[in-house]
Amino acid sequence: MKIHRNLILVCLLLMASISYAQSETIVVGKKADGTDLKAQCYTFPQRVETFSMSDKGDYLCVSFRETTKSGKYLKNKGEIGFYDTKSSQLLWKQPIDFSKSRITCLSEGVLITEIGSKISLLSRETGAKRWEANLFPVYVDDSLGLVLGYNSPTSNKLRAVNLKFGNDLWENKIPHQYGWNEVLDLEQNKRLIVADALHKLDFMTGELLTYPGKPGAHDTKAALLQGLAAVAVGVAGGVATGGAYYYSYVPIANNTITGLTSNILSQDSVYYWADRQHISCMDTAFNVVWQTEFPDVKASRSQLFVQDGKLFMLNYGYGLREGASRKKYGRPFIACYNLLNGEEIFFNQLSVKKDMIEDALRTDDALYMLFDDGMAYQELTDSVVNIVPWDTKQYGKLEAMLPGTLYAANKDTTAFQSLAYNGEHCLVYNDQGVIYEVDKNLNIGKTYERERIYSPSIQLKDYLCIGNRGDYWFIHEMGMPVAHLQTDFKKGQVIDNKLLLLNNENQFLFIDLDEAIE
Repeated sequence: MKIHRNLILVCLLLMASISYAQSETIVVGKKADGTDLKAQCYTFPQRVETFSMSDKGDYLCVSFRETTKSGKYLKNKGEIGFYDTKSSQLLWKQPIDFSKSRITCLSEGVLITEIGSKISLLSRETGAKRWEANLFPVYVDDSLGLVLGYNSPTSNKLRAVNLKFGNDLWENKIPHQYGWNEVLDLEQNKRLIVADALHKLDFMTGELLTYPGKPGAHDTKAALLQGLAAVAVGVAGGVATGGAYYYSYVPIANNTITGLTSNILSQDSVYYWADRQHISCMDTAFNVVWQTEFPDVKASRSQLFVQDGKLFMLNYGYGLREGASRKKYGRPFIACYNLLNGEEIFFNQLSVKKDMIEDALRTDDALYMLFDDGMAYQELTDSVVNIVPWDTKQYGKLEAMLPGTLYAANKDTTAFQSLAYNGEHCLVYNDQGVIYEVDKNLNIGKTYERERIYSPSIQLKDYLCIGNRGDYWFIHEMGMPVAHLQTDFKKGQVIDNKLLLLNNENQFLFIDLDEAIE
């Protein structure tokens, strides 16, 4: 969510609290021309664990949390400070038990989520409790001024609570046996939610449309094993109880396989969506345009995309065991359909065995695929896929593909090469963090060692802050180094043309991008 332009207000805020946070200008690195990179620094006398800002950037919440004498563990009890960036004041500061509470900084104050099903809002002016509600929260929207949640982890009644007054806005039934797989923003206040079906929900009114589906399944093997374990415990005189599991903070049922769903594809005023049994096309009012059943195979996690006026579906062949680890389900396949009527153009199974696709990347007309025992490159219209084995002894165990951009430093770190997926080759990495460049023939080209690879952490317009194990650089996105930071940091956030960093010395650092690149 976009932060409003408020850097000056934040600076004034900390300056106004100078009796608490000492201000000075310090050197935080070296620029490319050899001169010092400086930052405005605000040092707190207490240990700062983290910070968060409200959606509009008008409030800042700082968490003060000490460690034990050994420094290895965080203490449960600490303090939070709430700052108003408009009035440039520390409004209040009070103790809190972090082991029992989760903190969210909002424009209305601080939302406290306690263990169990209870939330409360602390006043932004005084820190006093404004209201309290029995709710198991699953979604907070500061811009709309509401929090969504269930009455309890096992309840199917979803409620919206007004953040300002704590009153209920509406209540509706959205079961979550398989959790929430996706929340997609639509126009105004509406969202698409994949839970136990596909839902279109107006967050402000509770108006609900539901399209039936089956994005999950019962895990019979897990249930059997759990039943045998329960019998064994029962013989010994004990009692077996189920645990609590979460998928995107939404509780799910025991012994389930979740995530058996595609992305929601919006195209020309209709939605395309697949569950484990069908691929469907519906209009914005959830009226069925067409629905096609999969032939003799169950679908799983999948990806829908449109290419050359056709609808393609890549089925990965796995779901999530109770929202966590991957579990093979169905078989991987590529299918192609007519966009207008759902007529099947082709349906190609990718493996006779239940080999799941671990990862995949798409070119204009083909796919790179990573299996647990090899890799494949396949034209979208090809009916046969050849999996090339991967030599794990020589190259390590494959983990995943890299869809984003990384940067490889040269030997003296005077330049950074952009490593990006371009269709002509893909980038994969192994369990040791080594990156390999693989071409369409699945031959390994270049190899990049982990020590030379930097990943982007923060972007400021055309510039990036990249890092590798605490070593941070400012670079232009084309790879030219601008400055080398000499400080590690816990958290960073972009505000206007400035970078706000919290380092390990309890300091807030404000680095001006214009100062860094001049």
